[in-house]
Amino acid sequence: MRLRFKVLPKFSIVVCTAFILFTVIGTLSHELGHITVAKYLGYDTTLDFGSMSWYPKGYLEDPIVHELNTIVETYDYNNYEDWPEEITLKVESLSMVLNENYPIISETDNFYITLGGPIQTLLTSGIGLLILYLRRKVWCIPFQFVDGLAVMMALFALREVFNYVHALYDVVCFSETEFMADEFKISRYLGYNEWLIPSVAMIIGVLISAFVIFKILPVHYRFTFILSGFIGGIVGYGLWFGGFGAMLFNSNICL
Repeated sequence: MRLRFKVLPKFSIVVCTAFILFTVIGTLSHELGHITVAKYLGYDTTLDFGSMSWYPKGYLEDPIVHELNTIVETYDYNNYEDWPEEITLKVESLSMVLNENYPIISETDNFYITLGGPIQTLLTSGIGLLILYLRRKVWCIPFQFVDGLAVMMALFALREVFNYVHALYDVVCFSETEFMADEFKISRYLGYNEWLIPSVAMIIGVLISAFVIFKILPVHYRFTFILSGFIGGIVGYGLWFGGFGAMLFNSNICL
């Protein structure tokens, strides 16, 4: 696990840019993992810049839903208690009709859909590792574009590390006790301690990342890759979740 503490400027720019792009690609492809399972189970879905939602078939095209959306767009949803009484009564009445017309989504389906995101992330990581293994005699010489692409795919597993660290940060800094990340939901559904699946996923992420960085990347690239990757990941996350993603997804995309 050797490092040479020397920054390669051109390589640094490439790595930083790649991590910015793959932070976005990884986020959206993770949500598409959820969507793939939801579609297979027969649900309507929408995609936002950092999340997805699923609904019973036909729900999104229902005139009552469109009417409710129009009301929400007219009034400030965050100040629901200040809405005119006749509007709140109408919303409650329409919501009751929707609840009667559409079945409650089963916990089993919710579990499978939740599972789709982490599976997509780790599957992509596994495909990246497979490509690197199949090309092991090639990347021992000079790295080519396909090798770099496979490295970035393999490092999708870093998402599991980030989620775990983010949860620990919330615990230490905000005394958070409820976590909504997929891995925590999966643990709770299976009846395990909620930290079990996140911990296993984090360990897998660390092992894959360490293998890629310290066994596959040439020694003279490693320090620059780690430093630039860290910066690129932070910048990519900040840009995407700090406003750029919301600007591109000014409304949910139905898929």
